[in-house]
Amino acid sequence: MAGVRLHARFSSFEDLDSFRKISTFKVMNKEVFEGIKSTSTFQQQLHLRKKEAERSILIELYNKSHVPHAASTCEQFGEVKNLYTYRGESENVFLLLEFEQEDSLKRLLSQCHYENISDSFTVHSRTVRFENLLHKSAPKLNIKANEEGANRVLSKVKTVSELIEDLYKTEKISELDTRRRYFFCSLVKDSLSGIFPYCDVLPFGSSVNGIGRKGCDLDIMIRLYPLQNNEDSEFCFVSKICIGNVQELQKRSLNILGDFFRTFLPGFSSVKKILHARVPIVKVTHRLLEIECDISVNNMSAILMSEMLYFCGEIDLRVRPLLYAVKKWAKEACVTYDSPGSWITNFGLSLLVVFFLQNRPVPILPSLNDAVNINGAECMPNFHLEYLTPLSELQANASLNTETLAELLNEFLSFIGSCPFNNKHYSILSGKATDKNSGSPMWVQYPLEEDKNVTKNISQKEMMDMCDKALLSSSCLAGNMQLQRTSSDLSSIIGIQNIKNSFSPKNTNLKSVISKEMQKNISRMNRRAS
Repeated sequence: MAGVRLHARFSSFEDLDSFRKISTFKVMNKEVFEGIKSTSTFQQQLHLRKKEAERSILIELYNKSHVPHAASTCEQFGEVKNLYTYRGESENVFLLLEFEQEDSLKRLLSQCHYENISDSFTVHSRTVRFENLLHKSAPKLNIKANEEGANRVLSKVKTVSELIEDLYKTEKISELDTRRRYFFCSLVKDSLSGIFPYCDVLPFGSSVNGIGRKGCDLDIMIRLYPLQNNEDSEFCFVSKICIGNVQELQKRSLNILGDFFRTFLPGFSSVKKILHARVPIVKVTHRLLEIECDISVNNMSAILMSEMLYFCGEIDLRVRPLLYAVKKWAKEACVTYDSPGSWITNFGLSLLVVFFLQNRPVPILPSLNDAVNINGAECMPNFHLEYLTPLSELQANASLNTETLAELLNEFLSFIGSCPFNNKHYSILSGKATDKNSGSPMWVQYPLEEDKNVTKNISQKEMMDMCDKALLSSSCLAGNMQLQRTSSDLSSIIGIQNIKNSFSPKNTNLKSVISKEMQKNISRMNRRAS
């Protein structure tokens, strides 16, 4: 080990500015997980990714030439299973390394030392810096490092359906990005494990539901309340009682955690508290992992909702590419925005896609009431999904629908373009639209709170604009359905430039344009019916 130094990363004062019959969140406990033979594929994914992260370390290098030296040094502590590299803000390089055994990681960390002790917070962390003091020639590695790069393009596409599938595969979250996200969760859990030894830190949203795009923000939930390991014991821990409701507990926890992250944890370069939102969050930026993250506390409903969308994607291979294509259309057509406002969210749009797939002439997705039970209460550790129907049976039912991705996208846009939302209540639990005068332009039910409307924020104008834009895109896509295209043409196929021109403030003939497109749509549907 002579000639090599591994420094523990520190926070200096400069840093201050898965599916079968049973599914339960108790699988986060290793012993419980191993005792369950049949768990959801979502839960299996969470468990395996978390284990990968727990065996991993992030190493900062001065340049790419030091990768072999650092990896070779790590191999002295135990077998290395995976290596991933990516560039930092300057010429520095980061190595995300996974050991075969967690004990190897512990041995490496025991050899790290601190520097600048007098003006730093000396934090024990799995982010370290490597210095190659001897400058020897690069040793031969027993394992190849995976470099950051674009996802593999599978083939030159020929049809619109192949284009949609290809874009989904090439633009979705990469393996390295996935590992960085779970590693971030693992770092946060490490930092809290002293006072909250049974806490858990779980990603949710686009990062785990199967439809996330490279570079999308990370959403995580810190579950502070523990699983009950021995409820029958005569002893129980004395707890600090929080006066107020659940949201007050969330606010107070995040207020303190935000200061803790900003002050003590290396890599946290920005921390912003948003405590008065419906779901209080802390927005953070981790400059070493190049991640922007929203952190909430005890927000288990978000995890279950992610599991529901993941489950839908497991039923049929067309679901995730379609969801991705709709999100891409909405972003490029200015139907959705990164900031909240009086427009529909990606989540609300995703629920409409699920509803649409539940209501095809030959349904692709079942109503959720027929597929899952929601058991327990959100504030309790046993809040979980119970699956009612074997996945293979649901997949077989979905396969009876032979519509292509392009046809499904076109029909969905046509569905939105028909503006079917007035006085309707849409539910993916029942898979039905029922009459309801809610006073809101749109009403889409949140599956975990049946009286909650996830599209309550949308204004009449934004809803009408969304419908008009969908109608224009549907007409463009219908005309381009049979054309052979390359992977850069989806925007033109769905008429994005046409939408921008039509909705330009300079265009005073919008009603005329929409009317013509409606006539085209009606004529096309009549031809199909005949």
